[in-house]
Amino acid sequence: MQTTVFCKTTAKGIQTYFVRVDGRAYFLFTQRFYKSNKEFFQKGVNVCALGAYSGAHSASVRRTLDKLPAFLRYIEKEYGVAIFRKSKEKSQKRQTEYKRDSFRWQNYEWEIA
Repeated sequence: MQTTVFCKTTAKGIQTYFVRVDGRAYFLFTQRFYKSNKEFFQKGVNVCALGAYSGAHSASVRRTLDKLPAFLRYIEKEYGVAIFRKSKEKSQKRQTEYKRDSFRWQNYEWEIA
């Protein structure tokens, strides 16, 4: 399932931003209402597309896009979810133990000449 960032108008003049990860929504932040932000984030924006400013024609949308990575990293740490591609790869990477046995010199009989 894709990770998306979306916004809702919660009160008059206030927008609340959420991130949806694996079907569960996490709160990000609130800010003043901007019509351009509502149009851009209302249906949801894929996290992979947050770095591309080609669709952002408004300065308020660009400022919001600049804010999002810090909040998303916080959500990753706080709730232990993988949002970014690198985080997903890191969590899927297997941690292998060394196959070496520890050397214990007390277990060996030493020949003394």
